Amino acid sequence: METVNGELVQAWLNLQCSMVAGVRRAAVFVGSRQAAVWPEDSGVPASFTLIAQRAAQERCEVIESVAMAVGMEVGQPSDIVAVPVMVDGRQFAVVSLEMSARTEAKQRAALQVLTWGISWLELLARDWAAGAAGRLGIVVETVTRAVAHDEFQAASIAVVNELARQLACERVTIGFRDGLEMHVTAMSNTASLDDRANLVRAVAAAMNEAVDQDQCVVLPADDNKHDVLAHAHEQLCAQFAATAVCTAPFSGNGDVLGALTFERNRKRAFDGPTLALCEIVAAVVGPILQIKRDAQQPGLVKLRNAWRRQLAKLTGRGHLSLKFGVLAVAGLALFLAFARGDYCVDAEATLEGTVQRVVVAPFDGYVAEAPARAGDIVELDQLLARLEDRDLKLEHAKWLGERTQLLRSQREALAKHERAEISILHARREQVEAELALAEEKLARTRLKAPLAGIVVSGDLSQSLGAPVERGEVLFEVAPLDGYRIMLQIDERDIAHVQPGQPGKLALSGLPHQRHAFAVERILPISTAQGGGNFFRVEARLSDPADSLRPGMGGVGKIDAGERRLIWIWTHGLLDWLRLVLWKWFG
Repeated sequence: METVNGELVQAWLNLQCSMVAGVRRAAVFVGSRQAAVWPEDSGVPASFTLIAQRAAQERCEVIESVAMAVGMEVGQPSDIVAVPVMVDGRQFAVVSLEMSARTEAKQRAALQVLTWGISWLELLARDWAAGAAGRLGIVVETVTRAVAHDEFQAASIAVVNELARQLACERVTIGFRDGLEMHVTAMSNTASLDDRANLVRAVAAAMNEAVDQDQCVVLPADDNKHDVLAHAHEQLCAQFAATAVCTAPFSGNGDVLGALTFERNRKRAFDGPTLALCEIVAAVVGPILQIKRDAQQPGLVKLRNAWRRQLAKLTGRGHLSLKFGVLAVAGLALFLAFARGDYCVDAEATLEGTVQRVVVAPFDGYVAEAPARAGDIVELDQLLARLEDRDLKLEHAKWLGERTQLLRSQREALAKHERAEISILHARREQVEAELALAEEKLARTRLKAPLAGIVVSGDLSQSLGAPVERGEVLFEVAPLDGYRIMLQIDERDIAHVQPGQPGKLALSGLPHQRHAFAVERILPISTAQGGGNFFRVEARLSDPADSLRPGMGGVGKIDAGERRLIWIWTHGLLDWLRLVLWKWFG
């Protein structure tokens, strides 16, 4: 096989490099010698030889990324691909390509195109060994016509015209599968397919016959093929000039893509070598034209074709993993559509006392003593803090001394029967007694006491002794231990599913292993903005408060909103959002 025609190998390599985007250089090694190189008359880097030898030794595809290719500027990474060519179990050659660096998916795509092209090279080796290099020239020339045109329709017409000329056919027609039917795209020596509608329908029926059987159909029939149906081919021969017909289907990625129909005069029936050539041409050229066809189709058509291909896999033979996967998804969808479950509305929850009293500073002053702080459990009238009272005591002593002096002066005026003086002194004494009572009241209020028995929710003045406080400043908050309420923050998207009386469960962050039952009491009709969303406050009452609970504890509450279908539970949020967006856009 090492005596293969170098010109044909070079022609094949030129075609292959034109089909793979981003190729910088390529080489074909047949045995121990270099059979072809692209660009022609260029050198072969040492990296090519090393990677080609590795592919030959391992007998598998090799893809290797290199930081810099020989002869290229620094900073231009490349990918080198080497693929061995096997013919009848023997290694015939190694093809090595250097292309621009790309992702793994694009590497695999380029490798797939190269693998398709290698089938031509395998054919070259077989035909040359059998002395049939002329038939290979027909294949190479046909492929050249296919890749020379960017437009799919132009490439199809060029291919069928070239095949009709090379194979001495009356007509050559190519068609591609569209769903379950064949669509004729080009016919040799025909400008308009519409003018020959009857012929097109007959040829399409013959193509369908061959594609459905997934094998070549020929008339006159081969004596060794008695199980091949050829009714549509017989009708085609009977209706249109009694021709000999051969239809060769072609495939790609495991799916039948289309077919080529060759028509000759009966005096020149299709012999064995010609039938083999027709099958090879169809297998090589068909996928190339399919790539061009797919590239030019609109997006919706591509989507439709992809859907049809997947549907064909589901309804056809094989593809068991896909079928089992679709059945599993369909079973899950049916289960979710009919199964029902409990729907719960989740919300952040905070535990509060049913009554919460505050202790404020009665006047401007300074902190003298603070025996209580947040978290302490206190009794009714227990001392929480004491304000500095030295100035108040001095003021109290002042008014007390003045009252004593006025009492003495009032007794002297009474002894002298000075009625006017007595009235003046009496008025002054009442004023002093009022000031004295005020001073005593202020002294009493310097002792800040617990307004009820419970727990100090907030307030710690133990680190602020001597610090000033202002009148009305909140110093402590006290809540009882025998009554709690739960405040839930319900998202506005879920508030429609919450009603008074609904039960629920509360899990606190400090006691995650415990669940506390509650019931919704009322919904406050005021929303608050928080974290980029709107929330409604919902008040709930604990059914059985535990001793371990404390006001201010937070957690998560779940309100039981009834039984719903599982698919609604998991999708209603998305559907509500989509419904709102559609209404916003379209009204």
